[in-house]
Amino acid sequence: MKSIVYFAAGILSPMPPAATPPEGIYLRDLYDPRRRISREYFPAFALLLGVTPIMIFFGVPTVLSVLANKRPGDGLLFGHEPMAIAPYFFTPLFVAHGYVLVVVSINRMRAAGKSPGWLLVPGYNLWLLFTAPDSA
Repeated sequence: MKSIVYFAAGILSPMPPAATPPEGIYLRDLYDPRRRISREYFPAFALLLGVTPIMIFFGVPTVLSVLANKRPGDGLLFGHEPMAIAPYFFTPLFVAHGYVLVVVSINRMRAAGKSPGWLLVPGYNLWLLFTAPDSA
C-alpha cells in the first residue's frame, strides 16, 4: 500500500534523481510504470504505439473472418457474422493500448527526470517525450 501512495504522490511532485535508464527495450517497459525508457529507445516505442491502433482496427476483423472461413459450415463464428463480433474485441484491446501508452509515457518522463504530471500539458509533453535528455 505504501508504494501505491508514493506512486500516486509522485505523479504531482518531481521525481527524485535516479540511475540512468537500462539499455535496450524490454517487455516490462510496456506494463511497469516504475521503469525508465531512454531517449534513444523511445522512438521505437512511439512507432509501435502509433501502429498498434491500425493493427487492432484492421487485424481483429481479418482474424475473425479467417477463423469463420476455416470452419466447415456457413461461415459464421459463434452463430454470428465475424464483423458483428469485432466490436466486442475492440474495447478491451483499445483500453489495453491506452494503458500501455500512458505507462510508456510515464516511463519516458521518469527517465528525463520530470514529473509525469507534465503529460497533462498539451504540446510541452511531446517536446519533453522526444527531446528531453535523460537525467543522470
